[in-house]
Amino acid sequence: DLAALANGAAVTAASDAHYSHPTGAIMPGLPAHQADGWETARRRTPGNEWLHVRLAGRGTIRIAELDTTHLKHNAPAAASIDAYDGDTAFTLLERTPLRPDAPHRFRIDTDRPATAVRLNIFPDGGIARLRLYGRLTDEALAELHRRFEE
Repeated sequence: DLAALANGAAVTAASDAHYSHPTGAIMPGLPAHQADGWETARRRTPGNEWLHVRLAGRGTIRIAELDTTHLKHNAPAAASIDAYDGDTAFTLLERTPLRPDAPHRFRIDTDRPATAVRLNIFPDGGIARLRLYGRLTDEALAELHRRFEE
């Protein structure tokens, strides 16, 4: 999981942290209750809420999991994911409808590596967990080995 806190990923910014800290979305394990994730306040202005995550390392994402478990009355209507490879941005997941209180898995069909992502939720709500399953690039894996050999 390239977005897992336990693997070295980090939330670097978020549009809203009204009910719970955004880092909850990348915590280990399953969510225990509604506030055990990232939950935003109702948006009163145009736009959408978002969460920026620096990935554990540069890698290719194959599966995106957006979990709205326990968000029965405050789940977003839809979500999208923008990916970044340094300063180059690309769409990882087009805007997609979500259901309340349910895990959602999406196959990602790109070989483009990413170093960070921006999860967009429309218009507001929350995400219990964000999981981005994939593989580190050979260079990122070699760097990881170097860090732990020193």
